Amino acid sequence: MTDSTEWRYDRLSWPALRAALARDPQPVVAIPFGAVEDHGLHLPLSTDNDILEAVLAECGRRAAGDLLVTPVIPFGLDEHHMDFPGTITVDMETCLAYVSQAAISVARHGFRHILIVNGHGSNQAICDLAARKCVLATGLICAATTINAAVDPALVRDVLDANRQGGPGSVGHACEYETAMMLHAHPDRVQMELAQRDIGQVKLKYFNWDYPEPSAYSWQDWWSRFSQSGVCGDAAAATPEFGKLMFETTVTRFVELVREFATLPIRERVDHH
Repeated sequence: MTDSTEWRYDRLSWPALRAALARDPQPVVAIPFGAVEDHGLHLPLSTDNDILEAVLAECGRRAAGDLLVTPVIPFGLDEHHMDFPGTITVDMETCLAYVSQAAISVARHGFRHILIVNGHGSNQAICDLAARKCVLATGLICAATTINAAVDPALVRDVLDANRQGGPGSVGHACEYETAMMLHAHPDRVQMELAQRDIGQVKLKYFNWDYPEPSAYSWQDWWSRFSQSGVCGDAAAATPEFGKLMFETTVTRFVELVREFATLPIRERVDHH
């Protein structure tokens, strides 16, 4: 692969990266932010990172120079999962400082459009704040988004709702969706004979953890207080066919999102004092 078609930010030489900065349109830079945590009995601790890497690699290939992807930041805010062996957690202040500094570093080289791409639920607020810190520090455009529909289904909600088979509560964590994505992207890492339906999170009038119904407030408990296996959802309902559909839909729409995002203008500030 030549530098002109390389999609991995860190595999470019510095002269090739300088050439990428000079392109018109300039590529968007994606900074993926994942986690290492329990994903039931049937999925590896690396699941969030595996999904991020697989989807963004395919996006990078298909974007034909419009997207550069940094390595995944592998560890996130995960204290609430520490009752399950293997989880690695970083406190929220360190996460915010680390992710925002990564984005600011990219911006300092002159990239004008940066996306912090989340793959883990508890990173979501951190990603939003890190993007804001980057904008305030550099004046360039940095936004937070997600490609894991178990975290936020906004990109693929219609396809997810129309095609999942597990019924209410099936999508949450290590669930029908994440298991299906892994069955498509990394089938060798899935032990489907161990996949379980484990739906322990409460459903109330104003609080609901399943899609498509929204919650009026957010709340995150210690994971072991409502999940026996680390699953929240119906992992047993997952199929490779559903995974392929969700993977392809995510890739297609994320490439479209990247190209739309790149058109956001950088306007002049106006001091009205």
